[in-house]
Amino acid sequence: MLLKKFSWYCCLNEYPPPQKFTAAHIRGFLEYLTTETHRWNSHSPRANRPVNKTTVNCYYRALHSFFNWLYKEELIPTNPFDHLKTPEPEGKVIQALTPKEINRLLQTCSAKTAHDVRNKAILSVFLDCGFRISELASLTLQDVNTDDGSMLIRQGKGGKQRVVRIGNKAQKILWKYLTLYRRSISNHLFINRYGEPLDVLGIKMLIKRLGDRAKVKVHPHKLRHTFAISYLRSGGDVFSLQYLLGHSTLQMTQRYFQSLNAEDAMNAHRKYSPLDNLEV
Repeated sequence: MLLKKFSWYCCLNEYPPPQKFTAAHIRGFLEYLTTETHRWNSHSPRANRPVNKTTVNCYYRALHSFFNWLYKEELIPTNPFDHLKTPEPEGKVIQALTPKEINRLLQTCSAKTAHDVRNKAILSVFLDCGFRISELASLTLQDVNTDDGSMLIRQGKGGKQRVVRIGNKAQKILWKYLTLYRRSISNHLFINRYGEPLDVLGIKMLIKRLGDRAKVKVHPHKLRHTFAISYLRSGGDVFSLQYLLGHSTLQMTQRYFQSLNAEDAMNAHRKYSPLDNLEV
């Protein structure tokens, strides 16, 4: 989709073929993103409001990868990105759910009906594994390893696969859903009330409904943010977090450090104080 919009812009401005692209052409497109208030000749509200730095970075990374590929395949003589500086990342702090909000969400699924157990399993997997919504929606029964409590993500971003562990509490809830309440011939892990695969839209609506019931502002990606920040606060390192989230660069993962505060630093020092841990 990003490359399609870039192609539309190039045709509109009568850009030359990629072999003659310069850094100025890329800068022109990035400037269009940040200054134009009626983009893509669209009447959509999203196309008529300013884009943030995160969106600009997404376009930059997508085009950077595309032109790197063109250059490696010798389809262009030079790479215009060799003369471009990476845009500054978004400086805003990522918001996560508080422990009280997490408890309120889980309490909305406290009943012992099939749907409540399924909903609690979905929330638990989101909060304990940090999946993207598309990754959770594509999980199948074969992706769940009951021997070591892990899940295989076959359709991660960029087509990458990874194995993610499920914590003990999330495992118990998931196994309860699978053994006692799940009734369907569908191969998908999470199903709707009709026994059909629960797709991305269905999961979005489900999380919103649970949030409204618990009076918590939440969406699937906020659950992913909550996992990442909670993982760091529990002592996890940024390198393993990068793998668990399926991030291609460490820069994307390091954004979560901005959400840690002085209290987190004090708690970490209590645990990792150099002198307190020195045997003298």
